[in-house]
Amino acid sequence: MTQSYSRPEDAGRRIPGDGPEPGGTHRPPSRLPRTWRRRRLPAVWPSWRVRFADVAAPHPLDRPWARAVLLVAVAVLLGSGLWLLRWSGTAPTATPDTFWYARDAFRYAGWSEPAADRAAADITCGGLMRGPSRPPGTRPDCVRYRAALPGVAPERFQRIFTSRPGYPLLTVPFVRVMGTAGFSAATAALGVACGLAAVLLALAIGLRPLQALVAEALFFLLPTGFWGSRLLAEAPMMLCVMLALTGAVLVLRERAAIAGSALLAGALALLCVVKPANGVVLATALAVGAVLLLPVFASRRAFLAVAGVAVLVLAGNLWIGSALHLPGVHETLQDTFTRHFRHPDVPDPWHRLSAAAGKLWSGDIAPAMLENPLIPAAFLFAAAGLVSRVRWDAAWPVAAAGLTGAAIASLHPLVDELPRLSAVAWIPVAFGLAALTARTAERPDEDVPSRPKRLEAETADLTPGG
Repeated sequence: MTQSYSRPEDAGRRIPGDGPEPGGTHRPPSRLPRTWRRRRLPAVWPSWRVRFADVAAPHPLDRPWARAVLLVAVAVLLGSGLWLLRWSGTAPTATPDTFWYARDAFRYAGWSEPAADRAAADITCGGLMRGPSRPPGTRPDCVRYRAALPGVAPERFQRIFTSRPGYPLLTVPFVRVMGTAGFSAATAALGVACGLAAVLLALAIGLRPLQALVAEALFFLLPTGFWGSRLLAEAPMMLCVMLALTGAVLVLRERAAIAGSALLAGALALLCVVKPANGVVLATALAVGAVLLLPVFASRRAFLAVAGVAVLVLAGNLWIGSALHLPGVHETLQDTFTRHFRHPDVPDPWHRLSAAAGKLWSGDIAPAMLENPLIPAAFLFAAAGLVSRVRWDAAWPVAAAGLTGAAIASLHPLVDELPRLSAVAWIPVAFGLAALTARTAERPDEDVPSRPKRLEAETADLTPGG
């Protein structure tokens, strides 16, 4: 075989692959041009233009923090849209109580008393003038009347609002930056924060992220969302309620005992500053419920922790109220039965309360339930969702919070104020109905440990996956 070489001195050199002996008949393997190989054949090593992470790059949502950020972003967008939906419409965005909250907010922000009174009157009248049920007269007449109220209203009535500075204090940063518009902006921020708290509580009781967003949507679509969008203390009140429930559930499920206890204590304390009646009733309900269920569940330390924190907040609230001579339940009853202290005090407010509460339930609430069967149906379906789809140690605090709405309405037997005072009763409805949206319940980390075996046998068919 004739070979051609580029140099004469290599004429007798054996070429590898050209046969066993020089001069053989074996042909060397054909080689592709260098330029064609680069274009057609894959490279053994990736070039500098291809990053190694592209070969098996994980999805961005595979990271827990990325999923958490996405869930928070979706919850904020959903809550903002639904809050604006509830804010819009023809319903008034304020009540007469708005004036006292706004007045304190502007005064805490450093405004003079005349300027604070007039700004609060302007905000209140602007909200009252919306819708068909507007007050008589023009808006300037309304502003003049409201601005003069601090000089003519009884001091005992004004102390009821000054003893609950939580809502005005939360709006102070917004008022200092945005002026009069800051009061409405702060209420909007608190309303959207309620949606985030609803998602957090839903995840704490064991719902999936999609169900948590459903719970947030139901929160805004139910009466809770309507009253959370008004210029009242209901938005921060419900925010504190759901944060307190989240802390209690974390302690009961033994996931984050220290952080849950701190969240429970802080939320209950803030709730007592925002609306003392709701704070006292919720703390009492959690303490009593934890003590009554103590023999049932095996995690006695967790139940004792919840009861201890609730009792500690109750004791602190009573001590501060007694030391500062703040208005209590007795003063609130006198305000109810004397028409805001326009008449002399009644000698037996508790006896009148029992009679008025009985009349409220038998003459107003029961007929309303019969006329609109969707209301009791919603509560029944929500109860079924909490019982069948949520762990019992996480479901009972949410149900107890709903019962506080009935207690608050009974302590203030006013028919006109009933929808607002009982708004917290719809919180467990949102979570119970959201739990029913799943095809199957999420299996908890471990079965709820209980002491009596008879209870385990009776509830075996209600346990998810059992």
